[in-house]
Amino acid sequence: MNDILNDFSRGLDRDIEKDTKSSARDSSKALKNTSPKDKGDYASGWSYKQIDKKTAVTYNRKHPGLTHLLEKSHVIRNKYGEYGRSTPHVHIAPVAEQYVSEFIRKIQRDIES
Repeated sequence: MNDILNDFSRGLDRDIEKDTKSSARDSSKALKNTSPKDKGDYASGWSYKQIDKKTAVTYNRKHPGLTHLLEKSHVIRNKYGEYGRSTPHVHIAPVAEQYVSEFIRKIQRDIES
């Protein structure tokens, strides 16, 4: 019985590692498509990094500090000294929501198979 459980566990670990990497890669590709294109090379800066077997991070390697400012908006000042807020470009949250739910479905499929 232990051999069967160990084989299942090793197979599941391999599947989870593969799913983690593919979800991170796919989410970085999706962010390249949904990011604002008028912000220089911001959209092309999306990448992913495999931290360990079950952890991956999608991040913007070219402009890491710009992600929050574009997603949530920020205070701006015009040439007359008046303040206002920039228009938020919500592009990260929908992609994150989509790929987290897709990742959960992949893991459930791996457990069932």
